[in-house]
Amino acid sequence: MKQWDMRHIGIFDINFDSGEHYWSAELRRILRVPNGMPPEFLILLQHVHPDDRRALVAFAMEPLQGECAPHRSFEHRLLDPDGTVRWVHIEAGTAFRPGSKRDAVRVIGLVTEIAAPKTSATAIENFASTGNREVAPMSLAEKQPCYCTNPLTYA
Repeated sequence: MKQWDMRHIGIFDINFDSGEHYWSAELRRILRVPNGMPPEFLILLQHVHPDDRRALVAFAMEPLQGECAPHRSFEHRLLDPDGTVRWVHIEAGTAFRPGSKRDAVRVIGLVTEIAAPKTSATAIENFASTGNREVAPMSLAEKQPCYCTNPLTYA
């Protein structure tokens, strides 16, 4: 299992019932967003690499489409104002209303910067070795529009 440096993990929390959104101080640092800025999706998109925005929107909307996996992973690029491109990895968990697999009430996630995206060869190797029956992750650099994985099998 991948080792995470807990000091560098940003947290987000979206509660669909209350309308509350939360971004931790570390997530704001990762996104280069000032503390006073509200935790809004359009602000996030301003910091996402233009080529990755559509895929991130698709990933973010999955809980509202129904039949979303309760645990999902995603990697995309951020584009800093100075032109620096950075990669981030997201682990997201969706909570559904009791008795429902379609009515998402909350999404909580972790975000961390990564050095580079996972390659398809590594993803396929991980997929084969774990016996995971879900979709193996691919990076956006390989033109994959979006993917879901079980975070417990992400290496």
